[in-house]
Amino acid sequence: MKHPLLAVLAITLCATPLTGLADQVYRWVDDDGVTHFTAHPPKGRPSESLRTRTGHSEPVDYSSQYPRPEPEQPEPQSAASNAGQPSQQELDEACQRARQNLETLERGGRIAVETEDGSRRYLGEEELSERAETARQIMDRAC
Repeated sequence: MKHPLLAVLAITLCATPLTGLADQVYRWVDDDGVTHFTAHPPKGRPSESLRTRTGHSEPVDYSSQYPRPEPEQPEPQSAASNAGQPSQQELDEACQRARQNLETLERGGRIAVETEDGSRRYLGEEELSERAETARQIMDRAC
C-alpha cells in the first residue's frame, strides 16, 4: 500500500458515527455520571430528547410585516391628502421592522419563505438583494 495514512483516514471517516445528521438526539447520563448524546434512547434509562438546530435561520414572511413599496408619485400637498398618510406610530413600526429585516438579511445565512402550496423554499442571492433593497427603501421613507 503506497499511502497507509490515507487508508487509515478513509477507514476512520467511514467508521465515524453520523449522529449530527440524526433527526432526533437523546441526552442521557450513565452510572458514572458521564453524559452521552445518541441517536437512539437508551433502554431502561431516563433520557431527554433534544431539538437539534442546523444553523439556518427560520423562514421570514415579509408580506405580513410591511407592504411592498410602490413607485412614488408626486401628490399635491393638501389637508385632504393627509387622510391617506400613515400615522407617526405606523411609520415608527415600519421603520423598526425594516431595520430588523435588513439586519437579518445582511447577517447572511439561508432564509426560507413559505410558498403558496405551504412548502418552504430558500431565497436566492438575487431575492435576498431585492429584499434588502426593499427594506432600505422603507427605511428611507419611514425612518
